[in-house]
Amino acid sequence: MVLKKRSIALNKSGKSLGAISKQLQVPRATVQTIVCKYKVHGTVLSLPQSGRKRMLSPAAGRVKSQPRTTKKQICQEFEAAETQVLVSTVKRVLHIHGLIGYRARKKPLLQKRHLKARLIFAADHMDKDETFWRKVLWSDETKIEKR
Repeated sequence: MVLKKRSIALNKSGKSLGAISKQLQVPRATVQTIVCKYKVHGTVLSLPQSGRKRMLSPAAGRVKSQPRTTKKQICQEFEAAETQVLVSTVKRVLHIHGLIGYRARKKPLLQKRHLKARLIFAADHMDKDETFWRKVLWSDETKIEKR
């Protein structure tokens, strides 16, 4: 902001764009952009941007602090604050912030043929000694729940 004000003051005093850029040690194109913007808009401040303002900017922060919050719960919080928000809006905003909901994968249930196969395996290997079992490489870590 200081750079913009100084370049405008130097331009008003009659200095050329090249002289201003050398004095402030910035590119001449930067000084030219600042001066042109001042001549058009009469200010060097940032102008308001077009488009509708975001309704749900703090929503992502709340969800990050409470990750089990559902989209419907967020909508209800906004309704309590007298702001109507659709679930699709909440979903879109959360997606923009990288927060995507996932459903946990269901584990396969243990069927009767699985039980039978395990029983046969146990019966076949019941008489094996401890040294045999130390040599076995156990790579299966599947957890299957019984029906």
